[in-house]
Amino acid sequence: MKPLWTKKDLMSATNALDPSSYFLQNYNGVCGVSIDDRTINKGDLFIAIIGDKFDGHDFIENAIKKGAYGIIVSNKMLANKYNALLVKDTTKALEQIAKFSRHRFKGVTIAITGSSGKTSTKHLLSNTLKKFGKTHHTHKNNNNLIGLSLTLSRLHNDYDYCVLELGMNNAGEIQRLTEIALPDIALITNISSSHIQNFKNDKEIADEKSEIFSTLNDNGIAIINTDTLWSKYLIKKAKKVSAKIHLFGHSKYANTKITKLVDEHEGSTICYDKIKNWHLTNLNTTQALNAIATISVIKELKLCTVTSEKVISKIKPLAGRGEKIIINFGKKDKTYVIDDSYNANPDSMKAALSNFYKTKYKLNTYKTILIIGDMLELGKNAKEMHFELIPMIKKVNPDLLITVGPYTKKISNELKELISCKSYLTFSPLLKIVTEFVKPNQIILVKGSNGIGLWNLIPIFRNINQEKRNVA
Repeated sequence: MKPLWTKKDLMSATNALDPSSYFLQNYNGVCGVSIDDRTINKGDLFIAIIGDKFDGHDFIENAIKKGAYGIIVSNKMLANKYNALLVKDTTKALEQIAKFSRHRFKGVTIAITGSSGKTSTKHLLSNTLKKFGKTHHTHKNNNNLIGLSLTLSRLHNDYDYCVLELGMNNAGEIQRLTEIALPDIALITNISSSHIQNFKNDKEIADEKSEIFSTLNDNGIAIINTDTLWSKYLIKKAKKVSAKIHLFGHSKYANTKITKLVDEHEGSTICYDKIKNWHLTNLNTTQALNAIATISVIKELKLCTVTSEKVISKIKPLAGRGEKIIINFGKKDKTYVIDDSYNANPDSMKAALSNFYKTKYKLNTYKTILIIGDMLELGKNAKEMHFELIPMIKKVNPDLLITVGPYTKKISNELKELISCKSYLTFSPLLKIVTEFVKPNQIILVKGSNGIGLWNLIPIFRNINQEKRNVA
């Protein structure tokens, strides 16, 4: 098997020294790259990164025991001891390896950013592209500088496609990531108030996200959602770099135009361009927009949309992003848990509540439980943004509202005269008693920002299902 990295390429990428002269002496190269000794595979390169809480240099021996072929360090004594390459800064070395990898890659690179839907769109697109060629992609949501660098460091130069997810919390991050990613196609899913506490307004967020277009050349393609309020601004930004612009959404100007979007008992049905009744078995109407974003990329790559539709129609949502968990209490008694626990911002929360209302309407004999947690990083307008959810919660009118966090507690206080409510400041107390609320024939939505920790509830729901199976 051809190695991913040779000694020559690693030294060229990082300007490293080989003090012992024995680096990779017995090997042709390394097969992978890791910064975590716990997940090392035999044949990997281990880069001893120094983080806020851990120093990778403390885990070198364990990495070697796990099968690491080579080590990169920033300590000369350790370099001699472990026959390692020596660099000034191991984090910088990882970034340099990523840049080297990107420059030697001859396939197509697609980068995705947005306030929400990044990971889901990457999931749909990467799984679709696998039908057309070898495809590499961001693992889970490793979308920061370290995550992007690791993703690119593991990219084989003979692959056809590379799908990258770019995330940000602060100004300047997307530009830095884009300068490493150098996308051929840049996609923005949407713009909303996520991470608003680090920005003055939504315009600053739109400006930051638009930096994903900054490295596109004349052959580059900018894919933009016309349904976002900032679409005209994003189009203006894309035009500045002379990129080809592809619009998707409901607008009459869209290149991939949605003509109809219907929520179904199972999944959703979407009509776009001249395509009628494309049924997405497992994706709701919010996820359907990510599917259309994916089709937009497929069209620009001049790949078969019919094949792509067949693939996408069968894909299930990722855990924490709308995955449906079924708890079987009996042959006819089922409870559905909609796991949207990974993250939340005002727009995604409203979309989740809207989809939950539609689900309740379809399954009108089922009881409903709404479990929502605080939306974080909203800054000075956090209370107001949380209170904007109240009309939608009233419309849903759940049989039980459970809130976790100080801001959603205020929602609970406002609604407790109208709706049965339980409120908790943290998820820990709820973990101990949540099963008391779960009965046959319910629909349960779980959604909140990742930092609130509602995802800790999901294994409990899965265990209920397993216990029922074991009893059966």
